[in-house]
Amino acid sequence: MGFSVSDRSGEDAAIEGLRGLAALIVVGSHYAHLVTGAPGAWGFAATGVDLFFVLSGYVFAPYFFGRPLAWGPHLVRRFFRLYPLYLVALALYVLLKLPDPAATKYVVDHVFMAHTLRSLEIAFFYNAAFWSLPPEVEFYLLLPVIAATLRGRAFAALFVFALLMHMALIAVAQPGQGVTSSAIASVHLPGVLVEFALGACAWRIAREGGGRMLRVLLGCVALVAMCAVYTKFVAPDPKAAADAWPWISGNIGLGAALGYALVVSGVAARPNPQGWRLRLCLLAGELSYGVYLFHNALPQMRAKFGWPIEGWTAVGLCLAATLLLAWVLHHALEAPARNFGRDLSRRIAARQPA
Repeated sequence: MGFSVSDRSGEDAAIEGLRGLAALIVVGSHYAHLVTGAPGAWGFAATGVDLFFVLSGYVFAPYFFGRPLAWGPHLVRRFFRLYPLYLVALALYVLLKLPDPAATKYVVDHVFMAHTLRSLEIAFFYNAAFWSLPPEVEFYLLLPVIAATLRGRAFAALFVFALLMHMALIAVAQPGQGVTSSAIASVHLPGVLVEFALGACAWRIAREGGGRMLRVLLGCVALVAMCAVYTKFVAPDPKAAADAWPWISGNIGLGAALGYALVVSGVAARPNPQGWRLRLCLLAGELSYGVYLFHNALPQMRAKFGWPIEGWTAVGLCLAATLLLAWVLHHALEAPARNFGRDLSRRIAARQPA
């Protein structure tokens, strides 16, 4: 199942293609250790998560600018879009921990998206990529409130508030204090709401037309600049950088999100892709969530079962297996669950008063 080409607009296809690119960028950050001992600039690829945040803000931007949103149908759609495949991924990572007696130790935390509330050990115990799911869920929960409150007004005030909240968390950071309340908040919605808001800005700018190539160029320049800053200050020793340069290390993601927002606003304003490019973009989007969830499982399997593959061969085989697994599960579970959620949300909406 899934969407056919005729079900999607060209703009949707461009965003889906960027979603696939975001997944591959994150894969690059996690597979770098297979080919190099010191990731260096490769570590900047972790900002693919920030591209995901920007894209989510872009997709849901109409609700920032006045479109009404019924919270019940919205949450039903989001649940069936996110959770079924996530629970399968979590089960796989638990199996990979066996026969360790602690394999199921943090399952409850992860099921309820509470795995980033206590320690890095819990957050990264099964799959380091899982850390970004709680702020995404929190954004979905907040979105109906945003839609009902703003009603197309005061978006600038929301953006400034989100930016100040992000900066305040950096200002109160306590270097060397471990996992503090401010550190926890910084990786949840209080710290990253501004990145979702940047996605909404990209949506608004894309509709204003001109200068799309200039925006893409400026976005790429911003990303290169942030990568250079990351390589200079953060990559050599991330922990020391967080202690010595909190304003730099704490704003790498935000700077990257700004660059990505400029790129997204330019790419989304392009003419519709056609032919094989359209199909490739849609396929990339369809597989992106599965790739994001499962790509760390293959290196874990390699280590667990002692597969004799190294270097770029390991990267290629792990990526190919991840793409295959994502494709199978998209058709077997992800798309059917998403379509079921859409049908259920329509039935709920039909029973609600206008």
